Parts: sequence; structure tokens; C-alpha cells
Amino acid sequence: MIFINLNMVRNRYSAYYRRNRKFNIFDRSNRIPLTAENILLIVLPLILMLVLIPPKKEDKPAVLEKEASAGKASVSIVVYNHADAVIDEVPLEDYLIGVVAAEMPHTFNFEALKAQAVAARTFVLSRMQGLYGSKEKHYGADVCTDPGHCQSWISRERFLESYGNEDDWQKICRAVSETGNIVITYEGVLINPLYHSNSGGVTEDIEDVWTNVDEVPYLKSVYSPYEEDYSQYEKTTVFSWDEIKSKVGKRYPEAKLGNEAVQDFEILSWSSSGRVDKARLGSAIITGTELRELLGLRSTNLEINFLADNSIEIISRGYGHGVGMSQCGADALASHGYDFEEILKFYYTGVTVEEIRY
Repeated sequence: MIFINLNMVRNRYSAYYRRNRKFNIFDRSNRIPLTAENILLIVLPLILMLVLIPPKKEDKPAVLEKEASAGKASVSIVVYNHADAVIDEVPLEDYLIGVVAAEMPHTFNFEALKAQAVAARTFVLSRMQGLYGSKEKHYGADVCTDPGHCQSWISRERFLESYGNEDDWQKICRAVSETGNIVITYEGVLINPLYHSNSGGVTEDIEDVWTNVDEVPYLKSVYSPYEEDYSQYEKTTVFSWDEIKSKVGKRYPEAKLGNEAVQDFEILSWSSSGRVDKARLGSAIITGTELRELLGLRSTNLEINFLADNSIEIISRGYGHGVGMSQCGADALASHGYDFEEILKFYYTGVTVEEIRY
């Protein structure tokens, strides 16, 4: 059992952020006039807090403390909905239902959905603690709904309209409720529970994807069986050399590309998991992640074939950055008898799956 004091890491919002009241950052009517009286009302409480409340010393502000007893509590988080430019405070568990519904197919095995729910909860709470990521793109809210920055999210109405029926929604609700208060930790600290769609058979070390990130002991490469039966496993794309030259010219104008693909496109090195580490396009040396972004590929697990008409066939295996839990792999393991805790420990090396008390 671990204890987390969310009040120590909670963002302090004004009356415009009160529970169940939405705040539109682009609505000028929401702005408070900067009169002398309003400035005094804002500053005076801060001065009193500094005088009357001594700062609390903490050796490790991000470490969770052990607690003997547990209790389920209603915790709220502040979410920035980037699609509507709205900031809102919502119950954590309600928010998680929308995350699981958006991030994992509802057709997946129930234990896989539970694993996704625990990963999503850990993701949110770790961001509330300020352990990972940044809040620059969502105006200080705990998380946002941009999957490129935080986690995706979908409303019940949108889900029922486009993805599933009420039984499917209730299946997701149960996956969240049956894992209530359960998170993933490593040495008493919430982990950074990265996940992706399909690993292509093997996940990746985090430092091989993001070169500015140090090694993380629980985000190590592991073999992920049974993923080849999913549509996300493999995709073949053919590019003409002129198409690639155009893309390279816009992104890397300093690169000098000739007219022969086989001479100016080369994979220089591979990571330990078999993904592209470095590639050469003319005179430009880029990372595998940059190559994936440049060509809009599903992953960096690539097979390159030069065709007779000076075009290039690229076979990508897997879908996503490849770090952490593979969602297709989680579903495959669940179908082979793994429960959600075993799935999480399979993909996050050396972690503990445990319940928290707020």
C-alpha cells in the first residue's frame, strides 16, 4: 500500500476553475481586470501564506510513502481539452474511462483493458506530481487530450456515436472500476508508463528512441509474442525517389540528393531491437525517429527495398515509438491467460503493481 498526497502537488486555480465549471482560454469575458483593488486581493493572501505557513521540507518530493490502510477517494484532475480549448476539472476515474475508450479498442480482452486503465491512471497521477513531461502546452492543467503530448480522450456520446454500443462502454467502465486506485511504481515512485499500439515483435529501450533521455530501468526492450496477427503489425509503402527528394528538401534543405535512390538512401546503424538508429539521405544524417516522421511511417522497425524504377519499398513493422507496453501485445498475452498485473510486469521491467491511498 502506498500513500500519495495530491494536495502537495495540486495546481491552485482561481474561482474560474471551480468544479464542473468550464473555462475557455479564448473567451475575453473570463479575464479579470487588473485594477489596484483586484491586485491587492490577489497578492494579500499570498503574503499571509508566506508569513503564517512555514515551508515544509521534503527530502524527495516525488517519492510515495507507505501507508498501512487504504480507502477509495474521489479525486479530481484538471484537463485541457485541446480540441475545444477548454479547461475543466473532472473526477479522475470518469476521465480515465474516456482515456481507455480512446486509447485501446473496446474489442480487446478485458484484462488488456484493465492493464490500459492502470497505465492511464499512473500516467495522470505522475503528471500531477510533476514527475514527467511538461504542462507548457496545456496552460498549467494536469493533462491534456492531445495524444501527441499526453493521452487521448473521448466522450461517452462520441464513443456511442462512432465506435461502440452501451455494452462496450460498460465493459470499459468495469475495467476502470475493477482496477480502482491501482498504479505502477518502481522503487516507491510512480513510473512513466509509456505505451504504443504494436511493437512489431520486440519493444525498444527508451534511450534508443529519444537521444536526450537517459536509460530507464523499467523501460527496457522485451520480446513481445503473438503480435503478427494484428493489422497494426505490418504495412508496406512505396515512395518514388522524387517524392522522397521533395520531402527531404523541405525538412533538410542542406541535404544534397542525387538522382539515384540506391546511392543516396542508406541505413547506417540499427538499435539493439532491430530498429533504425541512424540513416543517411544524401549528405544529411538523421535519426530513425526523424526518418519515421519525415516519411509518415508507422514505426522505425523498417525493411528497405530498392525497386527497379528508382522507387523505394519500405516495410514497417509495429505501430508507434515501441517503448513500454504494446497494446496489441497486451491483448495477445491476455488471450493466452495473462491477467492485467502480469501484463504490466511483462512490459515494465521490475515494477510493482499496487494500490494507493490518497
